[in-house]
Amino acid sequence: MKRRFIPFVWAFTLLMLILLPPLQASAADDWSSEVLLNEFNGTILGFDESRIIWKETGDKVLWLHNRTDGSQVKVYDATGSDYTIYSAKLSTEGVVYTLSITDPSGWPTYHSVYYWNDGNVQKLANGNYRADVYDVKGNFAVFTNRVLDLATGQSRTLPNSHFANMNRFDLSADGTVVYTDPTYNSNLYKSHPDGTLMTYVLPAGYQSYSGPLMDGKNMIYQVKRYSSDKWLLRLRDADDNITTLALNPWYGFFPNPRPSYQINNGWIAYQEYNKEKDNWALYVRSPEGETKPIFETASQTWKQSWYSRDGISINQLGADGSVVYTVYYGKLKYSKTYLYSTHSDKHVRVSSGTKFQYQNGAWYRMTSNSLFAIQI
Repeated sequence: MKRRFIPFVWAFTLLMLILLPPLQASAADDWSSEVLLNEFNGTILGFDESRIIWKETGDKVLWLHNRTDGSQVKVYDATGSDYTIYSAKLSTEGVVYTLSITDPSGWPTYHSVYYWNDGNVQKLANGNYRADVYDVKGNFAVFTNRVLDLATGQSRTLPNSHFANMNRFDLSADGTVVYTDPTYNSNLYKSHPDGTLMTYVLPAGYQSYSGPLMDGKNMIYQVKRYSSDKWLLRLRDADDNITTLALNPWYGFFPNPRPSYQINNGWIAYQEYNKEKDNWALYVRSPEGETKPIFETASQTWKQSWYSRDGISINQLGADGSVVYTVYYGKLKYSKTYLYSTHSDKHVRVSSGTKFQYQNGAWYRMTSNSLFAIQI
């Protein structure tokens, strides 16, 4: 009886592994190892290959840390004033930081933006409660309705922009900006560093573009038809060839696209909803167009099962196609974060963090006050 039972158990186990989603069928709960690189008495605001920008507890003192020799430079000290350090972002040559001060009545809070470069400070935006810098890449910074070249001081207007966050635009290190306008019938815009503005007008029958992202050559975005409650996720390459990647439910006009799809160095990570299975799948597409599913949530766990809804969020896509993503389950209350490697085709667990970043072939995890190197 034992001899008949054991093959049955092995056959059943093998069948279950085959039927499980790719991540669950692998050793998905194997943990990565980490090395603590830096820890500060405060909050890390950003880092790159050679620098870390951080502020002390209390939000009064801003420091630039040299990752090579461990030295530090004080960028700003608000001690003794009513100002606090609101944000700071690294540019290629310096730091763009925002100070905030709140009216004695409790509202509004006013922001002033500055650029620090080797001890020299320049004011970029002054005292407006809406003033802030929303993104910095290379030597370019995006504000509410303009992009500024920090190296030259030249600024160009972004018509119909009126940004309040990063949901409607993406900035490249060369100063190119793709964006949509704040309406429910938005065209798609691409502002080049030389000031040329390209406008992609909505085709007949379509209502709005949304969430454009780019990698310097290719652009991905969503577009909605008038008669549909779905977003079409599309790729537009450097030659303006258009490929539809996915058809997903529509949940509003101005969502942050980055948890749903990202593009980096020709690689694309994106989610797709399966109506029949009522679940989500995560795909990685290579620069050559090869698409591979790397994870899917359990069936009947989105619309049909509110009490146990499962979901996926993309944290960061690396330049080699590796991706950090988080799986949410149990009414989205619980989560696990994974790093998928395209080289080994394996998933490993990683600890949660405020930011994950891929640099020079390595992955890093940032928490509020610490920086780790992930080893897989």
